Amino acid sequence: MDFTTKVNIPKSPFDITHKDKLLLLGSCFTENIGHFLNNHQYKIAVNPSGIIYNPFSIFNSLQKVIDKCFYNENDLLQHQELYISLDHHGCFSSTDEQKVIGNINAKIEQSSNIFNDSKYIIITFGTSFVYHHKEQNKIVANCHKIPNTQFEKRLLTINEIVESFKNIHSKLKDKKILFTVSPVRHWRDGAMENQRSKSILIESIHQIIEQHDNCFYFPAYEIVMDELRDYRFYTEDMLHPNVVAVKYIWQRFVETYFNDETKNINKKLEKLNLLLQHKVKHENTLEEENFNQQKMKVIADFKNEYPNLEVSF
Repeated sequence: MDFTTKVNIPKSPFDITHKDKLLLLGSCFTENIGHFLNNHQYKIAVNPSGIIYNPFSIFNSLQKVIDKCFYNENDLLQHQELYISLDHHGCFSSTDEQKVIGNINAKIEQSSNIFNDSKYIIITFGTSFVYHHKEQNKIVANCHKIPNTQFEKRLLTINEIVESFKNIHSKLKDKKILFTVSPVRHWRDGAMENQRSKSILIESIHQIIEQHDNCFYFPAYEIVMDELRDYRFYTEDMLHPNVVAVKYIWQRFVETYFNDETKNINKKLEKLNLLLQHKVKHENTLEEENFNQQKMKVIADFKNEYPNLEVSF
C-alpha cells in the first residue's frame, strides 16, 4: 500500500553533466538547489541579484546578466543609513556606496561569464505579487523596508509574465531553461491570495513551455504539496520545507536530469566531501599525518579516475 500520492516525472530528454555550466535565478529554493549543485562540483552561478521572488524582477536580473549591464551611483537609493538597489536583495546593501556597486558588478561579471558558457538556466518563481515603486515607476525586486506608502502592490497577470519572458527569449535560444515554482507559501499575502499567486505562476510557465521548445518544468511545488503533504517536512514556521524535504526534492531532480555516470560521480563526491569535513581530535600528531596522507590519496585517485573533470578541493 502506498502512503503518498507520488508525482510522476518523466525522465528528461537531456542529461545535465559535470561538464555543463548552469545559471540559477529566483527564490530561496534556487539557493537550495544551488547548494547541492555546488557541493557536487558543478560550475554554477546563483542569483546574481540575490534572492528574488517575482517573475518580472527575475527576468530583469537575467537581462542585466545577458547584456552585462553594470550599475553606478545613479542606480542606487539611500534609505536611512544604507545604500540600496531596488533591483537587488538586501544582502547587497551597505553604508559604503562603492562597496554596494562593487559587489553588484562583481556578481554580474561572474554570472555573465557563466551564462555565456552555460547550457542550462534554472528559474524558480516564488510569487506573482509585485510592488511598484511610485516615484521611480518600476517594479522592484525588494522593498528594503521602505514605507509601504511608496509602493503599490498588485498581482502580475499570466499575459504579463509570458510577454516579459518573450522579451528575452531571443537571447536564450541556445539554452535549456528549467522552470520551477517555489513550494514556500507566502503566507503574509493570505492563504487564498497565495494559492491564486502560485496558480498564476504555474499557468504562466506552462504557456511559456507550449510556446518555446527549449523550456521545461520541474514540479518542485507539486512534490511538496502532494508527496510531502505533512508538516513533519516543514521547518518550525510551517512554511519552508525542511532539510529532509529539500534533500528529497534534490533526489527527484537527480532522477530526472542525471544519467547513471553522473550519479556515480556524485556518490563518490559525497563520500569525498564527508572525508574532507572530518576533523582529527589532535593536531600535530601521527593521527593527523596519516589522515592527511589518506585524504590526499583519495583526492588523487578521484582526479586520476576523472582527469577531464574540473574539481576544487
